[in-house]
Amino acid sequence: MKLLISALVYIFFIGICFDAEAQTQAVSCPESAQYYSKDSINVITFGASTVEGVNGLEFQSYLTQNFTKCYLNKVIKVEKYGIGGETTGQSLLRLNAAIFGKTGFINIMVGVNDAIRIEAGRQSIDETEANMRQIIKIVLNQKLIPVISTLQFFDDRNDPRARRINGVITQINTLYRKIVKENGIYLADINRVFRRDFALYQDNIHPNARGYRIIGFVIFDTINKIIAERFLQFTVSQNYPNPAASGYASIDVVMPESDKIELRIYSVQGKLMATPINEYLNTGKHVVKLDLSQFPNGIYIYKITSTSGLYNATKKLIVSR
Repeated sequence: MKLLISALVYIFFIGICFDAEAQTQAVSCPESAQYYSKDSINVITFGASTVEGVNGLEFQSYLTQNFTKCYLNKVIKVEKYGIGGETTGQSLLRLNAAIFGKTGFINIMVGVNDAIRIEAGRQSIDETEANMRQIIKIVLNQKLIPVISTLQFFDDRNDPRARRINGVITQINTLYRKIVKENGIYLADINRVFRRDFALYQDNIHPNARGYRIIGFVIFDTINKIIAERFLQFTVSQNYPNPAASGYASIDVVMPESDKIELRIYSVQGKLMATPINEYLNTGKHVVKLDLSQFPNGIYIYKITSTSGLYNATKKLIVSR
């Protein structure tokens, strides 16, 4: 039997969220939201002034709106633990109290004030590294999923000191990328998105409403990526079209993790008609296309089982030409 399996890449799960006019754009929902395996999404936002919010603006409300729109019938909780002016060392001191008893994701956005101190010679980048590594260790021990945010630049167009601070921010962002890679965790690359677009700022460092909305998009996309990689629910769709009038049908199979899958088609009398798939599928959504052109009109049963025994599904298929 002719078979084509198309494994869709993660970009279809993550979604595209950006537009030239951020104030008027609705978020694009990732396909993975349909297959999320948990009952709730819990996000702790932890850091300094950008997390705390400035002049009545914040990104947490946007983040909540995005999840509420896309993850229907799920409990959405986004918490704010930001203190303006705080360094990584100061954040480390209050981390345990902030995350006690919490589950889910934690977005960590701190380090700009370290850059200011480092430029002034009052702190070393080694201290920032030690603090961030300890923060990650504590978070992982709490079984939270950390997302480190890179730091946006200061508006340095007319400020030589800000240019020097931005040089330190570049070093810190390089350090954060290294820590993320070494720990197998996740990066919300705000700096890559903002670059030097100072139209997103309300002052020399803090985002305006449009900037905060974009931060919400970046964090939303990063958590969607994690969900697509780690928190999908095993799903087998009803074949489509049903009835299969053209002699062909497709089945969507969503895998929470890699496993060997066997798909068998039986007559209603229990006779094995075909085994169109018996191989490993990776995490994500796969579209299995079946050639049913040699099947007589009638009702059939297809069963999917995994080698691990964790994943099983049975559906009815109708061939009618």
